[in-house]
Order: sequence, then structure tokens, then C-alpha cells
Amino acid sequence: MSPEASHAHRELLELERSVTQAIRERSAARLRELLSNDFVFRGTGDVETDREAFISSVAAIPGEILDVEIASLRAHVFEDTGVLTGTQRARVRLPDGTEVTDTQHFTDVCRWRDGKWWMVLAHSVPAAP
Repeated sequence: MSPEASHAHRELLELERSVTQAIRERSAARLRELLSNDFVFRGTGDVETDREAFISSVAAIPGEILDVEIASLRAHVFEDTGVLTGTQRARVRLPDGTEVTDTQHFTDVCRWRDGKWWMVLAHSVPAAP
């Protein structure tokens, strides 16, 4: 792997970690710094949402986000396009005190624009129990 490719991989992995941290903290401002204006989230049920709807859905997660972890994270670079794949596990304590865990497999697509990586599309599906 060339030094340039290695650097791009590190930057993509850092973008994923930053998005995960922003979700954990429910930081709308930070998500706006990481997600492109034309960002699309595609989830279960063939539902697509735009950047602002996605950010609102993060803020609307009921209860307290206890942890968000990423496993099996991989980055691939194809010129100005980056693809991140992995598994996200989130633990949430609901208002009634119940703790739930949600595990999703994801693919995130990123583009190199204006001197940095932006997440442009996120796709996730529930992991098999």
C-alpha cells in the first residue's frame, strides 16, 4: 500500500470513529461537520432519510446511550471514494430502566471533497441474532 493510500485509509477510519463519537454524544453540530450536505441514510425497510432527518433521529433515540462500539471495521479507497464496512453495537438504557442492545452491519460511503473526507451515504441492516 502506498503512503498516500495508507494515509487515506487512516483518515477514513478516523472519520468513522468521529461519526460514532458524535452519535454517542448526540452532537448535531459535529455530525454536520462530518456528513455531506447531500448525505443519505438508508436503513431497514428500504427507508431513506436526508442529513437533517438522520441527525434528528439520533437526537430522538429514547433513553441514555450507554455505549456505541464498532467491530470488524475496514476501509477501502477507490480514488476519491472511500467505503467503510463493519458492525455497530449500541447499548441504550430506556426511560423505564431497561437496557437494550442493537447490532447493525453497515456500509458507509465517503467522498474526498474540498480537502477532506465526507460521509455521503450510510446503509445499515440488523445483524442476525
